[in-house]
Amino acid sequence: MTRYKKRLQTRLIAAGALVLASFISAFVLSSVANQKSGVWTSSKTLVPGHYVLIEDLVQTQVVLGGSESSYFRAGDDPTGYVVKRAVPQGELIPRSSLSNSENEMLTSAVPISVHASDLPGNVSSGEIVNLYQVGDSTITQNLGPPTLILSHVFLLSIDKKGENLGGDISLTISVDHKEILTLLEATSQGRIVVVRVNG
Repeated sequence: MTRYKKRLQTRLIAAGALVLASFISAFVLSSVANQKSGVWTSSKTLVPGHYVLIEDLVQTQVVLGGSESSYFRAGDDPTGYVVKRAVPQGELIPRSSLSNSENEMLTSAVPISVHASDLPGNVSSGEIVNLYQVGDSTITQNLGPPTLILSHVFLLSIDKKGENLGGDISLTISVDHKEILTLLEATSQGRIVVVRVNG
């Protein structure tokens, strides 16, 4: 009987130890999973073609879990990178949205003017658009079919101040350095129509 009680006590102690170990393990795993990390968020909306400055960044603490490698950590320095995809204000900055590739950084901010009727009314900076050239009878009588000039370019800014005065709307777009002359030539030969790219 005494041996039976000892074996029972031993089993109870072992079972208790296993339960305690499972609680400790769960606590440790929970603590690790909920551990906050320092990351960079955007202080304003970062639009494609923009070069990241230190004032564009805000450090914050968040729980990343298994996605730590997908975002810029506080120990990283993304200044000088170029924005490939828009990052809304206050959002974590994904590594996939910025690039320091030399080829992707060779872009320029080019200003152009378009008629109000040639621009979607609700288009905003940071959007992706296509640019078409259409004939303008005030420039030439030799009107050809519409032509796609540039595809998937980024709107850096829109100035509609002249719209109310019957003037043109000023746009600044991010253009690959190799395509600047193509765009400028198109503006001198006809109207530029802006078409929003959906999706």
